[in-house]
Amino acid sequence: MFQKTRIRLVLLNSAVFICIICLFGAVLYFYMQWRLEKQVDKTIQDVARHMKHEHLHDMGEFLNPENNEENHRLVYLFLGKNSEIRKEMPENLIAEGDLSKLKSEAKSSIPKTAKSGGLEYRSFSILVNKNIKLNGTSVFIKRIQLVYNMGREREMLSHLLTVIGFGVIISAAAAILAGLFLANKALVPIQSAWNKQTQFAADASHELRTPLAVMKLNLERLFRHPKSSIEQESESISQAIGEIKYMSKMISDLLILAGSDSNQLELNVARVNLDELLNKAVQNFSELAALKEIKVESNISCHIDISGDEERLYQLLMILLDNALKYTEEKGCISVGCYVKGSAAHISVADTGAGISADDLPLIFERFYRGDKARTREYEGTGLGLSIAKWIIEAHGGRIRAVSELGKGSEFLLQLPLSKR
Repeated sequence: MFQKTRIRLVLLNSAVFICIICLFGAVLYFYMQWRLEKQVDKTIQDVARHMKHEHLHDMGEFLNPENNEENHRLVYLFLGKNSEIRKEMPENLIAEGDLSKLKSEAKSSIPKTAKSGGLEYRSFSILVNKNIKLNGTSVFIKRIQLVYNMGREREMLSHLLTVIGFGVIISAAAAILAGLFLANKALVPIQSAWNKQTQFAADASHELRTPLAVMKLNLERLFRHPKSSIEQESESISQAIGEIKYMSKMISDLLILAGSDSNQLELNVARVNLDELLNKAVQNFSELAALKEIKVESNISCHIDISGDEERLYQLLMILLDNALKYTEEKGCISVGCYVKGSAAHISVADTGAGISADDLPLIFERFYRGDKARTREYEGTGLGLSIAKWIIEAHGGRIRAVSELGKGSEFLLQLPLSKR
């Protein structure tokens, strides 16, 4: 499943990156082409301006190779009345076929590009309409056409295009590798969430299968003995009711976690007197603990105010105290403490119960995770309580962790930010 997604992500990331590189290469190429043409145009126009203002009457000195640095690339065509070529200087640098093509651009007063015979020229003409001296002879010239051979510039652009091409190929290979890396990195949280969801569904199915089987068995027993009294079948009825309660609690817990995952559960935030809430929870739980001859001790500082949802915080305390009571043997002890340190309230719930093994400790906040004893349903519970507790504490901007040693008990340490005064 994820292999196809990985391939799609790689192709998408690579395609986007390659398109960006190609676009950058195209922009660079056309910009260089534009810059080179502008540079050539400036050269031609500067030469034309200089020639028109200072050497128009006698072109001999101007066209002297010693005075004309550009004569090996710049050709001057002197055109008569009917655009016939009266003089070409330097001579024989342009083929006859190219000359006829260039003459068609002679009337252009702006630089233009002409291609002929695989070569490219940039041409510009100036209007003269007078007699000028060429090699000592006076000749009527209508226009002077300046023709610049763009061979060097085209060669430069060709090299640039080759470099861009190799750059695109190398970038494509790098893009594929980078796309593979990014796809793998992007899929990590998705795959993790998918695995958790799959495990969650499997665990939920497993947890619901047992109570459903027990209820089915008891109902079938009642169906087989229709004449039995309620008193005679009270055990079967009691077991079915117990399983219904278990399923109801599990469904309620699942709805809470589902709502937290989709951010649909909102906290009713208000100022909460934490010490009063803790004392209330301890007092209510002491009666249940007394039934197992478990002592509940508390050491709670006064006047601790936090911002939070009082109902959810009470639910958090009930989950931790219920866990402590569940795993603590008779004549054991549960202690609850709370104090302020810095800008946070620190809460501890400790017991002298069975403790948690080092292997189980990092996993206790995972959904449906319970130790082996709990898996045998020796201890009643859904395996969702600590997951809910973790969500509540984190929704309040706090933290929760557990320290434990097998056979010596456990301690849950909570930290909640104080309300701003």
